[in-house]
Amino acid sequence: MQRSLLFFALLTLSTATFALPAAGTTLSVESTFQEGGIRGVITEKASGKALKGATVQISELGLYTKTDEKGFFTFSRMPAGQYTLVVSYLGMLTVEQSVTSGNQPIAIAMQENSIALADVVVVARENRKQGATSTVINRKAIEHMQATNLGEVLQLLPGAITINPDFTNVNKAGIRNVGNTDGTNRSSDFMSSLGTSLIINGAPTSNNANLQSLGSAAIVTGTSGSSGSSGSFSTAQGLGADMRQYTADNIESIEVIRGIAGVEYGDMTSGAILVQTKAGKENLQVKGRINPKLTQFWAGQGFDLGSNSGTLFVDLDYTRANDKQTSAYATYSRVTGSAQYTKTFGQDRPLYTNTYFSFGSNLDKVKIDPDANAVPELNRSQEYSYRFSTNGKWKLNSALARQLNYTLSLNYALQKSYLENSGTPGISAVGSSYTDGTFDVPYLPANYTNKAWVEGKPVNLFAKLSDEFYAKTGLFTHRLLVGADYRMDVNTGSGKTFDPDFPYRTNGMNGYRSRAYKDVPALHQLGAYAEDRMTARFGKRELSIQAGLRMDQLQPFRSDNKAALSPRINVSYDLLPSFSLRAGYGIATKAPTLNLLYPENAYFDVFSLNYYKQDPNEALALMTTRVYNTGNNQLKLAKSYKKEVGIDWKIGKDRRLSITAYHDKIDNAYDYMTTLNSLQYALIPTYTVQQEVPGGKPILSDVVTNTPYVFSYATPTNDRQIINKGAEFDFDMGRFDAIRTSFQLTGAYQSTRSTTTRPYILAQEVPNKPMTRVGVFAPRGTEAERFVTSLRAIHHIPELRFILTLTAQTIWLDKERNVDFSSLPIGYIPVGPGQPMAITYFSEAERQQITSADRDIYLSLNEGTFRSESWKPLWLFNVKLTKEFAKNMGFSFYANNFINNRPLVRSTRYPEQFTKRNIDIFFGTELSIKF
Repeated sequence: MQRSLLFFALLTLSTATFALPAAGTTLSVESTFQEGGIRGVITEKASGKALKGATVQISELGLYTKTDEKGFFTFSRMPAGQYTLVVSYLGMLTVEQSVTSGNQPIAIAMQENSIALADVVVVARENRKQGATSTVINRKAIEHMQATNLGEVLQLLPGAITINPDFTNVNKAGIRNVGNTDGTNRSSDFMSSLGTSLIINGAPTSNNANLQSLGSAAIVTGTSGSSGSSGSFSTAQGLGADMRQYTADNIESIEVIRGIAGVEYGDMTSGAILVQTKAGKENLQVKGRINPKLTQFWAGQGFDLGSNSGTLFVDLDYTRANDKQTSAYATYSRVTGSAQYTKTFGQDRPLYTNTYFSFGSNLDKVKIDPDANAVPELNRSQEYSYRFSTNGKWKLNSALARQLNYTLSLNYALQKSYLENSGTPGISAVGSSYTDGTFDVPYLPANYTNKAWVEGKPVNLFAKLSDEFYAKTGLFTHRLLVGADYRMDVNTGSGKTFDPDFPYRTNGMNGYRSRAYKDVPALHQLGAYAEDRMTARFGKRELSIQAGLRMDQLQPFRSDNKAALSPRINVSYDLLPSFSLRAGYGIATKAPTLNLLYPENAYFDVFSLNYYKQDPNEALALMTTRVYNTGNNQLKLAKSYKKEVGIDWKIGKDRRLSITAYHDKIDNAYDYMTTLNSLQYALIPTYTVQQEVPGGKPILSDVVTNTPYVFSYATPTNDRQIINKGAEFDFDMGRFDAIRTSFQLTGAYQSTRSTTTRPYILAQEVPNKPMTRVGVFAPRGTEAERFVTSLRAIHHIPELRFILTLTAQTIWLDKERNVDFSSLPIGYIPVGPGQPMAITYFSEAERQQITSADRDIYLSLNEGTFRSESWKPLWLFNVKLTKEFAKNMGFSFYANNFINNRPLVRSTRYPEQFTKRNIDIFFGTELSIKF
């Protein structure tokens, strides 16, 4: 309760702090309202008709309005000065121009966002409007890319590499993280994905309540750097959003915040992906897309519901994909649809509302090719999701409540996973107890099919309320934002279940148990924030400062609640009218998922007696179960520290260069590791048969021996440090009219270092020898570097409605090495009766005396572990083509690696191995029709 009071006290204090002027200045709020305003009319250039419902914003003040039936808009009672006016409308080219407050009306004619325009943009653009370093990708860029899902669009970011469409694996999003080019996971990938926030129409999605996993903590032991999930079916448990589930065809724009985001954005460490879907009136459009792995259809239309009745945009998508062109043993099917309703209520104090509903059906199925594997296996995952959100802006025009903003969202999903395999043949028994003890268990048939069902029903609730107003202090115009948000994540599913007659069996002692997800406590988060976006003009130069503070509370209604403060600041200054310098610093936090907060118990089942007979009446199996709580009540919120500096240089009329150097560090990233608390010494009773009884159970000896065992399992920790650093650039060379071609060069040098901060504990069994000690090794990890550039030549002939883009991607540097790996331990943990679980450290001289003969504490590593993997420069050439026929039909085509450059390269880590580098040659085509 005291922490909750402190939380709201800090909110009040921070609000007052940002609202008050500096000493010696005069805060001017109400007096400046009367100094002027901005008004005007928005029309369509081609027809001259007024555009109803166009969005008009003033960037510096955060003001927002929409045009009325006649296309008029008005901003009144605002400070005098020069501002940036941004006008957008569905299907139109966004207009951005500088205006001065006054009584002179402004007339803006908007043009259709079509490749018939010379100014159409089909690449990603750097953006600084809201202070943070970000990339904006508009509708035409997405259409020209022919993206089949949201994840593919992110390939337009600086430093991103081209990959071919793949729907048969979870599509993770990561920002400023060096991932593997072959799609396999590095230890930093999981935290990068989990820490990336996906926000659709102002409402964040959440994967915190996803518990879709088969294995317990015991089964992921030793898998440091994992998502904590096991089970061969497709699952995004422990990760962020699965980008396959989101079609790209209903998206109007995407902004990817790579730098220091504003304080209104919480529950993230990597960055944010802001998606705005299509809303407003638009003619029916139908698309068909096909490539060697995929067939896709999409249709969407926006309706004007009449005077004062708003607009409704609806769309439907169907996608089916295979893993290979020639087989269908791994398939993915997606059906999604959405409806977005926009309406303005009132006139004097209008309320602009946007209500969005979507549904999705995502089906994964994998089965083993019977011609390739004699062991049959079937994995199936289904997810049916329903998302509702509504947001609004209430234009109050009051001194301290210029505009109230709200967002409310509710997401529900039904997740069903099924796993089937033949298991391990042989007569055996499986434990099923949830408590410690020794139990009589039945023998199972030698051969039967393992079956497991996992049902999750994650529910996510989000609510946000904020107040925007502005003031002037001297030369500075202040755009002030204060607000609070609430998040709730819970899973009401039945969880993991197994066939009671044929329990799921494994090779080792670790056991599977059913678990009801509805018994897992809900995750609650409260956030409060205050921010001041200050701008001042000195002639033609501008100083912009975005400074804010955010406070988050995890589980505020429980005794184990946790809190974190996150200050953030971005500063930019025009050293010259065309040259800007900027810098930023910020802290961001990510809450642990339900699986991290409330992990499953670890179960170990050991035979105390294994007495099998052909006659089941004579057979007797005694199984001893040990159960351990794997939770970590010391788990903290993961916290990232982000720093960056950069420049923006406008060169002439249409050329610009942006360079950003960054350093992002997470000292307490989430991980699953074996710790001193998750290493357990136990004595298991062992029974012997004294006398056989024909037709009945045997008589056991009164002598019972205790056999020592050491059990180890993984527990959630904050014991991973991830450092991402590098430099990104975006050079727009402008258009060369003589050849009708523009050029863009983007790229990034990126380095990711992911290391554990806790010693690596590994229990190794030596045959026929009791375990008396466990090896402890130095913290270790990996470091990867990559330098990638992409040169795009965009050949555009507006008169023919034709665009051809050639992309030359070069990976100049691609390097990876292991950090601090060693076969020699730094110490050991003695295990035995009465022995405390504590590390005894070796001196350096003692370490050097250890050899491979010390099999219980020596870690056998091959020579390749100590070598770096370093690849030579690699070139990839892609082509994309878009042709519009009149205004109602379009044709697109793309080919990745169209020269089929796939060199066979020797590995520097394992010289006996050769790898074909680069993606396969791949192509696809799309046809779109507007009615």
